[in-house]
Amino acid sequence: MSPVNYRTALVLTALAQAWGAAWLLLAAAATPAQASVRALPTPGDSDIERSTVNAASPRAQGPDNPLQEQMLQKLRSAAQREAAPSRKPRTGPGAAPRTSADLAPADAAWLLGLLSLHGLAMPADPPQAQHWFERAQMLGHPLAPAGLAWCQISGCVSAPNPSTAMHWIALVSRTDPGLAKYLEWHAAKALAPLADPTAASARPDAAPSQGVAAGQHLQKLLADAARAGNAQAGNELGLEWLAKGELDKALGQFQSVAERSEAAAANAGLLASRIRSGPTGRTRPARYSPADWFAQAQRYHQGDGVPANYTEAVRLYQIAASGGDPQARKMLELIFSRPLQGGAIDIAWMQQLANIPMGSSITPGAPKSFAPHGWQRDPSPLYALVPLQWRTPEALPRR
Repeated sequence: MSPVNYRTALVLTALAQAWGAAWLLLAAAATPAQASVRALPTPGDSDIERSTVNAASPRAQGPDNPLQEQMLQKLRSAAQREAAPSRKPRTGPGAAPRTSADLAPADAAWLLGLLSLHGLAMPADPPQAQHWFERAQMLGHPLAPAGLAWCQISGCVSAPNPSTAMHWIALVSRTDPGLAKYLEWHAAKALAPLADPTAASARPDAAPSQGVAAGQHLQKLLADAARAGNAQAGNELGLEWLAKGELDKALGQFQSVAERSEAAAANAGLLASRIRSGPTGRTRPARYSPADWFAQAQRYHQGDGVPANYTEAVRLYQIAASGGDPQARKMLELIFSRPLQGGAIDIAWMQQLANIPMGSSITPGAPKSFAPHGWQRDPSPLYALVPLQWRTPEALPRR
């Protein structure tokens, strides 16, 4: 085919394709359109509900006390300021200026550690508490070693390691000997070997066991702390007398420190009320039943309404077992079946035992006993060092 004829064929083909496309467009235009959606119905004649129109817009949740949050922000800013370390003693263990802006960096870091540890004005955050205690120690706060000691005893960041707290406790003794003795009592209590009451009863003529000797050492530490002026130790001594059924001694101990301890004052009032309501007054022995002490031990073992405290749980189990409670004896047998080397408490094993139900051995039809609720102790040895304005939320200013 010649070039001319080839070009002519191409032109004719293009014209034919264009003509066909035009016919297709005309056919589509002639077809009725089909709607893909339906028309909205006609609005009704009902009135508009004005309450829905005037309803408040949703808001993001914020702090309950904006001014308190501002105080915390000032505390954080103050704690982050650089300052030369100073070993100058503060005016008192719990003393602090009324405004956050007046605090020195060391004081601000110390206070933030206390607030984080106890969940005051913020959620409890033990790792953050240790961070602020370390910051306060670096800035030279004289009580910062107490915070670091308690973090080692209780395990703010890692597992509890009471033996490492002794270094910090030695530093605390320079500033507050009573607090140092009380912290030492907590550390020794966590490290003490467990005393098996069933073994002691099996051989009454035997020499005091390692656990009994440790108990005597703990009693001396607590008494020394109370004599050195620590009110929390005095309250704890009152609870020790109460557990032994020595109500007069317990009441006297609570009353001796009531002016310096809110917990002791509450315990003194409660005990005095129970003594007055007893059938024979002060001559009444008025011990709680073994089942009561077992229930209280379970609370500390499981962390039911109180911080979990395995050493305290074992002590209460022993009180219940010495009174003949079968569940307490069974629990102690389980605990003693897997102690750590040296007889210390196995924390992991205690955590597993906390989930074991012990109610299956209760005699059918026996009345249920309730734990001796109401006796108070501070959540930590450092709680009394928190300024009163932070321990009492209503004392904090509000907008």
